[in-house]
Amino acid sequence: MRRIGFYRGCCFQGLDFILFEVIKNVLNRLNVELPEVRKTVCCGGNVIDEESRFLSVLINGRNMAAAEKENLDLLISCNTCFMVINRAKKVLDENEEIKEKINRILKEEELTYTGNLKLWHILPFLTRKIGFKEIEREVRRKLPVKMAPFYGCHLRYPEKVIKDGELEKLIEVCGGVPTEFEESNTCCGYHAIYTDRATALKKIKKIVESAKEAGAEVIVTPCPLCFKAFDLYQADAKIKEKLPVLFLPEMVALAFGMDEIESGIKYHKIPVEI
Repeated sequence: MRRIGFYRGCCFQGLDFILFEVIKNVLNRLNVELPEVRKTVCCGGNVIDEESRFLSVLINGRNMAAAEKENLDLLISCNTCFMVINRAKKVLDENEEIKEKINRILKEEELTYTGNLKLWHILPFLTRKIGFKEIEREVRRKLPVKMAPFYGCHLRYPEKVIKDGELEKLIEVCGGVPTEFEESNTCCGYHAIYTDRATALKKIKKIVESAKEAGAEVIVTPCPLCFKAFDLYQADAKIKEKLPVLFLPEMVALAFGMDEIESGIKYHKIPVEI
């Protein structure tokens, strides 16, 4: 049984807890134990970083140190959290002076950041750590629909985190047909919903309509924020013919033969019919 710590952050709490349950259901099927690293806190997104780069590195150095104390690598399933924590790791691993300063602060909680842990995002964890062959062995139901792969911009920010084609290959393993579309590499606009709603809705509409024009029957994304942008706001974006969206673990859960509750699709605003 593999074992990896889960960073819950903000995305998998409150109304979004079901997404965490889906991740657990999928990884349990793949023989992965997923203990939560309880001492972790919100990564701060880019908000704290804009005010204080040091504070951002401190908060996320603490998040990683909490996992290290439990001898766990860290699975981070939110693109934004992954980008921010990965950026903090890069600073700490390359700047000994900042690392020592932060460890002096962390000492108050008996925590130490060493840098020995590995950060995993859910997509490469599935495709590389577990592997396509092992996933394919668990597939019980092929999903023969055209799927628009949407990585999300923050997953493309840290260098060498993803390889082009990983999401498309996983779609194929689940029986889907990857569908290229013009707006696949843009930002979903989720972070602008609260600051510039009109612009965010325009972005959502442009992406969804681009996917529909390419013939896609569903959007698949490994980012929970992109998932929420497309599932929650298509009506507000005045999209007449809605396009369903799947959070990546939901697609895998469906391919594993899980029902609408185990796979999470029962709770979607836009119904998923596959």
